[in-house]
Amino acid sequence: MQAVDQDQLMSEALDMAREALAAGDHPFGSVVVTASGTVAERNRVVSTSDPTAHSEVMALRTAAARWGIDSLRGALLLTTFEPCPMCFGAILEAGVGALVIGARRTVGEAPLGDYTVEALLGLLGRAGDITVAQDVLAAPIAEFYAAAG
Repeated sequence: MQAVDQDQLMSEALDMAREALAAGDHPFGSVVVTASGTVAERNRVVSTSDPTAHSEVMALRTAAARWGIDSLRGALLLTTFEPCPMCFGAILEAGVGALVIGARRTVGEAPLGDYTVEALLGLLGRAGDITVAQDVLAAPIAEFYAAAG
């Protein structure tokens, strides 16, 4: 996979989060990048009445369907907010090689307590399976979530 502009891709994920909010869904967006291309998706939980339609899962589903593949081994996934345990499990099982997180939840707060993606990686013994980074477009994403509530 060639070099990518993570700021531009995170900006696209943020646009998806804005679109989700405007549609009445939870304000989250994700972008998955592979050698086959780029897919941007948004949260669709409310609009589809599907509790699993989080932006990360939607991006994985859409990419796999669009490219006719059953693995996203080595893909890059950018998401505006730290993935929940369900989404992070899907990301790991899809074979995503790198995750970039725009904003993080406050550790210790309900409903996920001490959860972080790194804590789950440690619990699973899979710390070497994926690279986790953050702080891409941190300020605009923080502003968006402060305003979105």
